[in-house]
Amino acid sequence: MFELFQMWALVEVLGLICLPLTFSVCHNLPDRGWAFSKALAVAVVAFMVWFPLMVLRFLPFSRLTIMGAVLVVLACNIVGFVRLRRSIMKMIRLNGVYIIVTELIFLGMVFLLGWLRSFGPDIRSWEMYMDEGFIAAIMRSPHLPPSDMWFAGYSINYYYYAHFTIVILAKLLGQSPSIAFNTGICIFFGLTATNLFGVTCNVVCWARHLRLRKRANSDLQEERPEDILLSLWRAIPFGLLAVMMGLILGNLAATQQWWKNHGDWALYDWVVPSRVIDKTINEFPAFSFLLSCFHAHVLALAFTILAIGLAFNLFLARDGQGLFVFGRGWRLPLTIGCTALVLGGLFTMNGWDYPTYMGLTLVCIALQQWITYQARFSFALLLDIFAAGASLVALSFLLYIPFYLSFVSPAQGIGLVAAADRSPLHDELLIYGLFAFVFLSLLVGSVVRQPLFAFSSLWGKNVSNGAVPQRWLRVGIGCAVAFLILALLLLIVMPNGATFVLAGSIAVISAVLLIYNIGDRSHAFALLLGGAAFALIAACEVVFLKDVFANNYPRMNTVFKFYFQAWALLSISSGAGLFFILDSFRPVSVSSSAQLWLQRGVQGLWAMGLLALMLAGAVYPLSAPEARYARINQKTHEYYLQRTNSLDGLSYLATDPANPGDYAAIRWLNEHVQGDPVIVEAIGDDYTNYARISAFTGLPTIMGWVGHEYQWRVNWFNRDTANSTEFNRRGSDVDLIYTSPNPQMVLATMARYHAQYLYVGSLEYAKYPTANLRRFNAFMQVVYNTGGVTIYKLK
Repeated sequence: MFELFQMWALVEVLGLICLPLTFSVCHNLPDRGWAFSKALAVAVVAFMVWFPLMVLRFLPFSRLTIMGAVLVVLACNIVGFVRLRRSIMKMIRLNGVYIIVTELIFLGMVFLLGWLRSFGPDIRSWEMYMDEGFIAAIMRSPHLPPSDMWFAGYSINYYYYAHFTIVILAKLLGQSPSIAFNTGICIFFGLTATNLFGVTCNVVCWARHLRLRKRANSDLQEERPEDILLSLWRAIPFGLLAVMMGLILGNLAATQQWWKNHGDWALYDWVVPSRVIDKTINEFPAFSFLLSCFHAHVLALAFTILAIGLAFNLFLARDGQGLFVFGRGWRLPLTIGCTALVLGGLFTMNGWDYPTYMGLTLVCIALQQWITYQARFSFALLLDIFAAGASLVALSFLLYIPFYLSFVSPAQGIGLVAAADRSPLHDELLIYGLFAFVFLSLLVGSVVRQPLFAFSSLWGKNVSNGAVPQRWLRVGIGCAVAFLILALLLLIVMPNGATFVLAGSIAVISAVLLIYNIGDRSHAFALLLGGAAFALIAACEVVFLKDVFANNYPRMNTVFKFYFQAWALLSISSGAGLFFILDSFRPVSVSSSAQLWLQRGVQGLWAMGLLALMLAGAVYPLSAPEARYARINQKTHEYYLQRTNSLDGLSYLATDPANPGDYAAIRWLNEHVQGDPVIVEAIGDDYTNYARISAFTGLPTIMGWVGHEYQWRVNWFNRDTANSTEFNRRGSDVDLIYTSPNPQMVLATMARYHAQYLYVGSLEYAKYPTANLRRFNAFMQVVYNTGGVTIYKLK
């Protein structure tokens, strides 16, 4: 567990180093980005290491290079600290409680998952070999792009950048890949929690500030956020609720599963709640982090929420037109640069995230510009929106050009969802029941309460009685009514279309209410996030992104990735939305005591409903961890929990009877083999123990899990017959190496792939029982021979 403390301390130090940068970039946020400082620091340092290594191939990927990048970041931020030290100290003095809670959340969530992982840190089953292989391959690669551990001679054709961010931290600390797997997932869990907390608190803090000002002086104009400092401690409960709903609670399907098993945790199937809709996957963060899924969509979650925070930062800009939405003076290049760096990095981490969060940011920029132009559409408005948006998109692409030059996307176009594949509405309620309750309550509250700022009071005399905005509001209401009429028709003519109609209607209503409440940007932002989530759900009912599963599981990955995004968006929208719902509960004038009691009764029933749904969601975190990590006593057949006091995911191999000798051999390879020479090992089915050596060492092998390599390289495979020929012959070439009695043919085949090592262990003996696997010592050098494992090297 000491390694986890090291990783936590390093991220804390990086966050403190980058505090001046964060203050400059997040100048509109009440906390000036304190909660985001660690995630932004990791993103900046990772880029400062990655980009030079991708461009300057002579630079070594070493601890010295990483340390050099950290020192450059430190030097720049020292200059920033000199300029901003007074502002930083004022913010710290004002928000000491908020800062302490933020740091406790990061510390607590990191070590909570670390404690759970100590009950079973093993890297096996599911697709953990794949993710461990990425970590090991990146860490071992002498330069970038990193070598593919399962397709020798080529670089990784996958979204590896989030893995890379953990590798640089682990490499700086000297942690092995099998430890970095577990410390890394814990750090991402903590960063995700801190960012969720930060976004929600900033939204609520600004909303509360506007309400206090409104009650004091209804004619007071909206202030520039960067000119005032606010106390955030009253927003803390809502931030904690967002963390709870986003990362801790499960869905209602998890509660249903528990009920079926009558509360017996030993029988609890903790996986079923992530497979609610037929032929799809609906993972949610509590499941993914409990699984310790080191996949791209999980690792990118912290950075997608950081992107949401940066979008809110732009939305709050008071009067910046065009590029000045990013700030003025030295703030402009820093803000647009860091925003583009974070958004552009999302594609290299998980390509599914980039369109959603770039689109969200562009909508925030467009709305901010529209407000700045007092809701008057003009050529100048469109030009400024284009200037700001196009600059951000272009820069987000340019910063990561080296990735695009070596990456072939596996996407194969857009498909239409068949009626039989659409989601039943009751399944959607099992997934999003809690969020639907809260967000629909927010919509109702947004209707019954007048906007905090009327258009005329917000924009002054330049807009006559708010006529222009009200005209566009009427247009929006008209469009919403037209959509609802269309939705009723779709229910009749569109088979299994209930989910699309309901989710789409909620998204449209959210858009109209966003304009209705545009004077209160926090309120509008909460509506925007929730509306975007339901728009994603609706879109998944109509279209899907084609991949290698398109024939049998057409929208599996589309639902998988976009539902994960929707969960994050709804977590923030619901956490912040509770503030606006409670605000709408404030007493209004009533003509009789009966009406007052009716109002209080409705509020009480609502609170009871929310509490019931929260308790239902709590079933998963209370039941799933035991079911995930419980072991069975072979004699008594009783379940028990046992801590290992270790986060080394490789240790279990030392006592694994199925693969004797592999543990010591892997340790030897990691200690004695430098660089990334190719090693030959047997090929077997995906999701088995085959390709274990390349996965745990990062040494590239001729072919690993064939199905996964095909998924990653399908378009490269189909591009040229030479590519498909090379891909398909690798399996037979490996068979030839292990079975051919001709030494020259074996050596020639190994030379084709520049292979230097040959591994012979239990799986090789099992796959080639009739071959003489000891004949290699006649023409190769034996460099390791212990515990039934022999490793040969070309002489």
